[in-house]
Amino acid sequence: MKSFDFKDKSPSFWTIQFVGWIVYFVIIYITFLTIALPENYLNLFYLKGFRALTGFFLTSFFLRPLYQRFGNRLSIGWLILLVLICAAIFGYAWTGIEFYYAYLTNPILNLNNYLARSPRIALDYATTLIGWSALYLGVKNWLAWQKERENALASSALANKAQLEMLRYQLNPHFLFNALNSIRASVDENAGNAKQMITQLSEFLRYSLLNESAKKIALRDELEAVRNYLAIEKIRFEEKLSIEYEIETAAEDFKVPCFLLNPLIENAIKHGLQTSPKPLQIKIAARVSDNKLFLEISNSGKLQNDSNGNGTKIGLKNVRERLDKLFDNDGKFELEQDGNFVKARIEIAEKN
Repeated sequence: MKSFDFKDKSPSFWTIQFVGWIVYFVIIYITFLTIALPENYLNLFYLKGFRALTGFFLTSFFLRPLYQRFGNRLSIGWLILLVLICAAIFGYAWTGIEFYYAYLTNPILNLNNYLARSPRIALDYATTLIGWSALYLGVKNWLAWQKERENALASSALANKAQLEMLRYQLNPHFLFNALNSIRASVDENAGNAKQMITQLSEFLRYSLLNESAKKIALRDELEAVRNYLAIEKIRFEEKLSIEYEIETAAEDFKVPCFLLNPLIENAIKHGLQTSPKPLQIKIAARVSDNKLFLEISNSGKLQNDSNGNGTKIGLKNVRERLDKLFDNDGKFELEQDGNFVKARIEIAEKN
């Protein structure tokens, strides 16, 4: 099912603003037509038009920037207070602007009479501004909620996609064929290796079944699945593969997306074997600093920009997208050449 793109479908602020104030002008003009003399219809049109234009100007270039700057930082109580203060201030400003316009178009305007009526006029304008503020903040929060909901749905879809990718890794014909061949060859030569390989293969498969509905798990559990996967590959490739772990104890409790590392490990082995002198060196490091987790998967060899197989390319894209959706700007992924090693780096900030 295709997700609804609110950024593309929703009308812009300026569209709503123009239409809203045009409707406001039409309403107040028609309302005052019932009490105005026919010879004053044109003057009334100019006066109410200027009134609507002033409201458009004040809300567009004063109220909106204030709400954009402070609206997301304030609690609901302080936000209501901000709306009331702004309505009072700009209500009187609106009154003064309209009086100045009325004076320019009618120099014999009775100042005392106007000053006596100004509090009521300012209250009317303040009420209008409160209504505009409620509508603006309501629509803004609704769009933010819809965007958050859309991101949550996208995150869920990516998690499901990652689970399917994990099943692809588990049931990858090459992987299973080579693993089972290695087990068969080891049965007569080294029964202990064969038994160990079967145990590791079953543990690797069990991991995905137990965590198929989990979005985040402890890093230690993710690393356990990685160790089982690499242990199988180590038996397959023997001296052609060297594996090294540098895992801080503090990092093991950190929550990470489920099935995060396996695409990186598979990518490191697949492309490393093609470009690295033997043995292929795989290094997995994890540390925590300033409430951030730093993961690094390194393999000797050269970075290949064009993948011959779509599997790892899709897997790496999935890693990037899942970090973006689950952690916003608090999750980063980089893949780069660093000397004789290709390094995949992940940075995740701890969520409160």
